[in-house]
Amino acid sequence: MSELTRISPARVLRELVPESAWEGLAGFPRWSRPAGAVLLRQGEPGKCVLALIRGVVKVVRGDLEGRDRLLAFRGPGEVLGEVAVQDGGGRLAHVLAVSRCEVAVIPADAFQDFVERHDLAPQLARHAHSRLREQTEACEGDIDQRLAAALLHLTEISGAHSLSLTRVELAQHLGVGRNSISEALERFGSHRVRFGRTRIEVLDAPYLRRLAGRRAAV
Repeated sequence: MSELTRISPARVLRELVPESAWEGLAGFPRWSRPAGAVLLRQGEPGKCVLALIRGVVKVVRGDLEGRDRLLAFRGPGEVLGEVAVQDGGGRLAHVLAVSRCEVAVIPADAFQDFVERHDLAPQLARHAHSRLREQTEACEGDIDQRLAAALLHLTEISGAHSLSLTRVELAQHLGVGRNSISEALERFGSHRVRFGRTRIEVLDAPYLRRLAGRRAAV
């Protein structure tokens, strides 16, 4: 994403560790799952960590009143479920496939050994901090800027300009109502972002990049 973008997505873990370390994680047995599949369930014990090789997932946390908050979208090069493995607690959120996904499945004890052997604890801590900052920024500030940044992030991690996505999902992610998303999309214009019931197509990424970076450029 451009250096002007106000909301900067956390770098994927693959970019923070030696290539040999990532290759080691990616070398574990793999699953392939279709769009819509649940990869990890909130509340379950952390028995494994997933290294995302291909595809896009969403991280969703449900509250006690049955409401969902879409915390983040993640793409290739990420690890999923490492927090529950590291602290011994239950999963903090569901992880669901947005597109067909391929993941390497790393047993909890093997992941812990791997982290110690490659001295990855500092990188994992920095990565967790960056994720928290990203989630906080996604819910603060101008809705047009935040939506533009979110759409850019999705196109970058998916490698595509056409995505399976709804207004409700974007509203959950940005912490606003569905109508706020619809109004922002109308301001963007259909010549820049085309939106159907379950699909979005980014037609003018440079416009979104300028919009997302507007505050930082002042």
